[in-house]
Amino acid sequence: MENICEITSQIDRQWQDLLRVRSMFPTMKEDLVGAYNVSTAPFYQLKGLAVKLQFTQPLTSETIEEINQIGRWINESYVIRLCALLEFHGIIPQKGQGCINKCMEGHEEVDILRRLRNELVHRSGQHNPDDRENRKLYERMVQHFSLKTKSSTTASKYPVQIDRLLQPLTSACKRYVQGHLIPCE
Repeated sequence: MENICEITSQIDRQWQDLLRVRSMFPTMKEDLVGAYNVSTAPFYQLKGLAVKLQFTQPLTSETIEEINQIGRWINESYVIRLCALLEFHGIIPQKGQGCINKCMEGHEEVDILRRLRNELVHRSGQHNPDDRENRKLYERMVQHFSLKTKSSTTASKYPVQIDRLLQPLTSACKRYVQGHLIPCE
């Protein structure tokens, strides 16, 4: 297994890339219809990523929806890349070759990451409220990360907010990696 510091450094790089890209594709609210200029959210500005977007045409509801969909796709892609990185380095075992070590800090989040990645990659990527496993994962995410979102019976998408889900998920994955070589007592 590679050096733990190298793996956490790769996670940090993925996180920084996500922040840079998302600062240029911020989530936009409907009240921006008609605006020509949009600044990134304070979340990015506090991280030194203050970006001001200038549009040649006023924003429409359709444009805002398209930009928000791009942001969602970027967030979902990050989930897939983070999980693939952990699998590549043997932190998360391949299917049928072991399980997540429940003795290590961050195991709960790593399990959520893997299950969410599987939904995004091996299924439609949409939350299906009629599917028991989908509902269970959705409710687990909402409860574990204290997300304020739609009910699992009415939502059509998994919540993948950068500040409320991806940031704490990333931190937990790093803790799990750092403890990966520590034997379970």
